[in-house]
Amino acid sequence: MDRLLNIFITVVEEKNLTRAGEKLFITQSAISQNLKILERKFNAQLLNRTNKQISLTKPGEILYFHARQIINQYTLTERLIYELQEGISGPLNIGSGFTFGEYLLPDLISKFITKHPKIRPKITIKNSIRIANQVRENDLDIGIIEREVTDDLLQTTPFAEDDMVVIVPTNFINHNEADIRYLSDKTWIIRENGSGTRQVTDNMFNNTGINPKNILEFGSTQIIKEAVRKGLGVSYISKLAVQSELKKGTIKSFPLENYKDTRKFYYVINKSRPSTKILEMFIDTIDFKF
Repeated sequence: MDRLLNIFITVVEEKNLTRAGEKLFITQSAISQNLKILERKFNAQLLNRTNKQISLTKPGEILYFHARQIINQYTLTERLIYELQEGISGPLNIGSGFTFGEYLLPDLISKFITKHPKIRPKITIKNSIRIANQVRENDLDIGIIEREVTDDLLQTTPFAEDDMVVIVPTNFINHNEADIRYLSDKTWIIRENGSGTRQVTDNMFNNTGINPKNILEFGSTQIIKEAVRKGLGVSYISKLAVQSELKKGTIKSFPLENYKDTRKFYYVINKSRPSTKILEMFIDTIDFKF
């Protein structure tokens, strides 16, 4: 049954029988036969198939959701037994938001691998909401995110803090620092919805009364820094992410009068997923470093 479920999951995610066959190294006709077996077993049509695309029926949605959980449990069981028999080694799937993932995670992973050379981390970098969703779906062992999430299936734990700062081009001049309207007239370059940085940026706008007339949305902190450096606008980002540029003088920070913003980094795990020794050691590394 697990083989049938794996074929079904691959077809759903690839949205194409040919691509699914190539990924699984089996023929398209073999995939079709296995899908028919599944549909006979559940006495339901699982997929809507046309020449252009494949989509899930309602019974198919139910099967896909639970099939993913079943396959993930198989994988986790194998890892737990392997740890018991062979010692601490194997993969660790880590997800992270962009700020932590690009500026802090590399050093953390380097220290972790040095101490545990038989563990093989696999890193995924996305915005915080997408990382939390992947932890929820058991696609990741742990996520490091830049905003708190509310989900009964997830355990979210704060472990570090991060100051936020307004960054401006080096030729930026404000003749009246107390005049928020001056900043409202500037082009603001901000992260996309779902990003932890976007959440604290929106909070800052609400708390200070800044109401930008023009907004550009970029999906990467690195691109935002470069856009500010070239004079396209101003932004509100992690001070950790911009330390090098501030030190070199390629951009500068701008103080918001009577406003200081410190956000938290969180690690998130799935409550329903049994913990592994590898995951426990990585969490210990996070707690020790921060």
